Amino acid sequence: MSEKSAIEWTDATWNPTTGCTKVSPACANCYIERQTPFRIAGRKFIKGDIPLEFHENRLTQPSRWKQPRLVFVNSMSDLFHPDVPDAYLHRVYDEMEHARQHTYQVLTKRAERMRDYLNWRYAGHRIPARHIWHGVSAENQRMLHERGEMLRQTRSAVRFISAEPLLGPLNLGFELPLLNWVIVGGESGPRVRPTNPDWVRSIRDQCVKAGVAFFFKQWGGRTPKSGGRELDGRTWDEMPA
Repeated sequence: MSEKSAIEWTDATWNPTTGCTKVSPACANCYIERQTPFRIAGRKFIKGDIPLEFHENRLTQPSRWKQPRLVFVNSMSDLFHPDVPDAYLHRVYDEMEHARQHTYQVLTKRAERMRDYLNWRYAGHRIPARHIWHGVSAENQRMLHERGEMLRQTRSAVRFISAEPLLGPLNLGFELPLLNWVIVGGESGPRVRPTNPDWVRSIRDQCVKAGVAFFFKQWGGRTPKSGGRELDGRTWDEMPA
């Protein structure tokens, strides 16, 4: 787990697993193989896959991290990847429920498995832990429709959408009443696909009208910060209440 993160909407990252499999258009230029630990180990996507590695020595790190902070879970993987056994998920959630001084941000592209797991874990009269937020990635309208519907059916106290990289316009529509937060960002890297400013403005306006927290992370470019973060003369750093 890193004590600091360059990701603007979190304080730190915690990676009990690393590696992933590409599943949608947003994954085409995935950043993880450009990260130092992957480059050093020579871990690259082969036919869209970097085999998962499980880091059991990291499972209890949040308990040893005493200062409260926002923690992005599995920035180098997907917690609900099909190769993550249920038994390992249990241990990750046990740790998040135990180390309650932190707020955890769990983001996935495997929305169906997240829904099924959380609805099982918090079945009956159990109340989902309010310090564990759950979100899905939605880079275009099709992904928003598919994953947003799964998110709607998921037992979670805080739900969010991450539209990064934003690859098309989004009509948040019926998802807005269930959302607490929307993150938007442009793509970065050597094969960047530009984000249309009007797509971003539309999402912002939908969030403002509905009273949903809106966070604009970046315009993107060759590097994440090369395009800056300002949208119409200001930064948007809203977070869930």
